[in-house]
Amino acid sequence: MYDLIIKNGKYPDFDKGEFVKADIAVKDGKIADVFPDGDASAEDRSAEKTVDADGRIVSPGFIDMHMHEEQFQGDNREYDISALLAKQGVTTGIAGNCGISWRPTSEFRKITEDKGGCYINYALLSGYNSLREAEGLGWYDPCPEDIRKKVVAKIKDDLDAGAWGFSFGLEYGPGIATEEMTKAALELKEYDPFISIHFRADCEECMNSLKEMADLSRDTGCRVEISHIGSLAATAGNMKQSLDYVRKEIAENPRLGFDVYPYNAFCTIVQSAAFDMDWRSKWKVDYDIIMLLQEPYRGQRCDEALYKKIREEFEDTYCVAFAMSEDEVKMALAEPCGLYGSDGDVAPGNDIHPRAAGCFPRILGKYVRDEKLLPLIDALDKMTRSAAARVGLTGKGEIKAGMDADFVIFDPDTIIDGAEYTDTSKPNKGIDYVIIAGEPVVDHNELTGALTGQVLDRKDYQQ
Repeated sequence: MYDLIIKNGKYPDFDKGEFVKADIAVKDGKIADVFPDGDASAEDRSAEKTVDADGRIVSPGFIDMHMHEEQFQGDNREYDISALLAKQGVTTGIAGNCGISWRPTSEFRKITEDKGGCYINYALLSGYNSLREAEGLGWYDPCPEDIRKKVVAKIKDDLDAGAWGFSFGLEYGPGIATEEMTKAALELKEYDPFISIHFRADCEECMNSLKEMADLSRDTGCRVEISHIGSLAATAGNMKQSLDYVRKEIAENPRLGFDVYPYNAFCTIVQSAAFDMDWRSKWKVDYDIIMLLQEPYRGQRCDEALYKKIREEFEDTYCVAFAMSEDEVKMALAEPCGLYGSDGDVAPGNDIHPRAAGCFPRILGKYVRDEKLLPLIDALDKMTRSAAARVGLTGKGEIKAGMDADFVIFDPDTIIDGAEYTDTSKPNKGIDYVIIAGEPVVDHNELTGALTGQVLDRKDYQQ
């Protein structure tokens, strides 16, 4: 007897490039059998549970290439960001990006195990900036060799504990030199780390930033992910030349890649180094592109006085900045060699940018169905099979016997994001079930309470 059968659905067969009607059987958290439509043998099979997909799409679970894990600060030990990601179909998230990780991999794993599991699976990265700052260095400080070695040693601890790689936030840590990055990557190369990088600078420095990241991959042989290319290249008309450059680099060096989120506003805190220069002149904007996301000014747009007040008195306040061109974001979303990441982040108890709640339904509804930016099966490939291959998540990303039983069941005619900048609590539409390891985690936008996700150990996936 199977644990679960999903019947009457259509799954994406990426090898054939088409959707196939089939029943899918699950046993012990794995796909046990896939019965094509009309296979009489399926009629004799029984299961503990049955989910009727009713003609909808049964996709592999979405893989979020760039998110920020739970902070678990103070008494708040609830799952905030992962609950939102699960509701939009994410079953695995790559966390610890932009150089920021809140705690060692072993400690994060222990917390999730004590809680009985997670809403989604985590593949953790070690945040280089966080470790550097823990040694007493400021954002702009150069790194003495003895401190750099201490940081590398802590990253090794994380990698030995199962982390998948590490990340740099160069815009947030301008003192991190290219040479410093290169030395760290070479010293940790034996782990075949996945390295994600938040760029150094945009606008006139955009191409230099891209070259720095591409060169790091070429010079070290390491996998390098250019994080959220929209916030790098869509701020000053640089997307076309950026994609032309990256496309050529990836063709010559497949260890390079990039991701993008489907919004024209980025999110950070108001004290961020991104605002330390004359950003209004650089982006050709004014103070009103900034919307504040936390009390006491939640939802308000800035003028000069409010901006200066917030920077001085509420420096940790999150904000969004509408600095990006929608048309250029769409270029990146449609680019065949790019992948998708929400960049979802949540301050304890508060959802922030709507991307944390609606990224993947937004792509499938607004950009795939309504604007026909790319075919549905191509978008799903980016969200699943290609993402799994990029990170090294063997066993995920496709619907075949032996693969992990992570699924999203959705209606392609109705799926759409609900979250808005002023109200991120509005639910998504069109997602019927999100299933991890054969267990429904989300049932029609409601969390079921199942914590079947886990902190994935890189060593378990190495071949």
